[in-house]
Amino acid sequence: MTLAEAWERVLARINEAVTESGHPFRYVTLATVDKNNTPQQRTVVLRDFAKDRMFTIYTDSRSDKVFEIRDNDSVSLLFYDDEIKLQLRVSGSASVVKAGEEYKRNWDTRGSKSPHSYTSVIPPGTVIKSPKEAYHWHLEGSPNFCLIKIEAERMEFLQLDGVKHIRSEKIMGDNEDTEWWIAP
Repeated sequence: MTLAEAWERVLARINEAVTESGHPFRYVTLATVDKNNTPQQRTVVLRDFAKDRMFTIYTDSRSDKVFEIRDNDSVSLLFYDDEIKLQLRVSGSASVVKAGEEYKRNWDTRGSKSPHSYTSVIPPGTVIKSPKEAYHWHLEGSPNFCLIKIEAERMEFLQLDGVKHIRSEKIMGDNEDTEWWIAP
């Protein structure tokens, strides 16, 4: 397998995850850094992947991850496909999108199909006395829905395969990406 073929397979797996709800790459770990400079990780749903470097997830704009990204836009994503033993690490910069054409298109096509994820009256992370306190929603619109766009600056995959593991790194450039094999 050539280096180009290996990356083509990895990128195809990411694209498949956007449309296949049961795909192993659909649920991904997002890491941010909080105000105390402590890493914070959580599982999120991959919603879009574009131009072989731009990842999109949805969230509530009042969530900790949004505030963390506004303070420090450096993030990482970790994907793992247990079926084929493929790990993908992505590092890059994130931005929060809460208005505009792309925002509206995402809300209209996907976000509005699960409105309770983004229209809760009580902000995520609020201390409550019982779970049922959290089940109150705004009746109209999407006041807290937002996109998080993550532009990859570096990607690295590790393909486990008995004793023949393969690993590669890719650095995203403005005009061209640079990739190479690295020892597993």
